[in-house]
Amino acid sequence: MNSATSHPPNTKPTTTSTTQICRSQPHSEVSNEPGAVQLEWTPASAVWVSYEDVPSHIASAASEAHACLSINAYRGAVALARAVVEATAKDKRIVNGTLVAKIDALAEQGHIRPITKEAAHEVRHGGNEVAHGDLAGEPLSEDDAASIVTLMDEILNEVYQGPAKMERLKAQRLARKQANQAGSLTQTAPGPESGSP
Repeated sequence: MNSATSHPPNTKPTTTSTTQICRSQPHSEVSNEPGAVQLEWTPASAVWVSYEDVPSHIASAASEAHACLSINAYRGAVALARAVVEATAKDKRIVNGTLVAKIDALAEQGHIRPITKEAAHEVRHGGNEVAHGDLAGEPLSEDDAASIVTLMDEILNEVYQGPAKMERLKAQRLARKQANQAGSLTQTAPGPESGSP
């Protein structure tokens, strides 16, 4: 399950704003040096997402992708989403070959469905565009970055979170069944006869 917070894990928020403004002032009140620039960043914190069923090193990178997205650092968000896909493959012991081969192996081994394989490839394409693309070209849009991070979440849900949730529900169902059977056995067990001396 993903849950959003407005600050990095294990810290306290300093603001709850979700917009980023960078103001450059030509002269800083803090410094008397000519030409000094004071930068003010808002928000002071970002939106972090937690993933309770994802290995911590992967969950941390995925959460950081959301944090980047929340402060309009779209290239950072997409690069991290790509890294999350590769780390997921490696966590499943798929360590050889290119990311294309790793994603295909995730599907071949049954970790992801064919549609999720295509989603993983889209995350890969986005990450490659950021890492190897022409930065002077058209910038990555907010919608594209948000879609790529959403696809990353779908992959994590399919590989880790969905199976873990299903196992928890199954264990709870079996525990209820066992408790119900034990309860019905005690209800049907013969008691002392009322006419006994």
